[in-house]
Amino acid sequence: MTIAFLFAGQGVDPPWVARDLLAEPAVAELVDLAGDAAGVDMERLLIRGGRELARPEVLQPALVAVSLGAFRLLARAGVRPDLAAGHSLGELSAWAACECVAAEDAVRAAALRGRLMAREAANRPGGMLALTGATHETCLEAVALGAGSVCIAAHNAPDEWVLSGDLAALSRIAARFRGVRLAVAGAWHSPAMAGAVGELGAALASIPRRPGRARWVANRDGQVADEPLIPELLAGQLVRPIRWVAALRTLEASGCRRLVAVGPGKMLRALVRRTLGAGIEVEMAETLRDVERAAS
Repeated sequence: MTIAFLFAGQGVDPPWVARDLLAEPAVAELVDLAGDAAGVDMERLLIRGGRELARPEVLQPALVAVSLGAFRLLARAGVRPDLAAGHSLGELSAWAACECVAAEDAVRAAALRGRLMAREAANRPGGMLALTGATHETCLEAVALGAGSVCIAAHNAPDEWVLSGDLAALSRIAARFRGVRLAVAGAWHSPAMAGAVGELGAALASIPRRPGRARWVANRDGQVADEPLIPELLAGQLVRPIRWVAALRTLEASGCRRLVAVGPGKMLRALVRRTLGAGIEVEMAETLRDVERAAS
């Protein structure tokens, strides 16, 4: 059976980490590394929660560490993917789950990504807006109302689009189209992040790589990507939309009948159901019990 692993991005609702995972040495090692990279006591922060955890430079390495910790446990039990896809930040986790790069390097890259995005958000403030129950035509009308100051940031489900850009323009759009503002610190996946692309791309290109065991499906176009192109695609993702619907349909067309959401996965499971229907079930691997069940 063809297996695909899915990895979440920043759109996770707290509390999103299971304490039984944190107690596992394979997970704790990566969480400690994430804390060192972010300059915080990450385990303590994950347990208590709080506003500091929402900062991109903290949340991003934390989420990649927890997700790849769960992946380590699955891999040790002999469960590995044939394909892997990540939503936004989750692409870094998926890259490591393909075993193209070390988990430690993915965590460090996530910390850099978070710092760069926070820096760009401070320079060019903005936000994001979800349009649910919307058609592509409705989405384009909303973008037009933004008069060049907003763009499409994600296609999460057939009827869910996310816009990114100027806060005032997003407020106008929300009033007309009943959009919901997302709790994010900046205009992710928009030109506001352009200043981070080169620096992140150079850092990703310098990471030691090896031939992957699994195929990596890109947010850029929802297709399987050639391994040499992955660093460029990961960096360019900062200013390009997430084509999650296309990615899920690629997994389905590739014969995947077993999808495993590794790490925090409730949002991913919901998007799979809305996109692919009830024919493909998503297993959860966000707690130790989940991991043990998936490995059995």
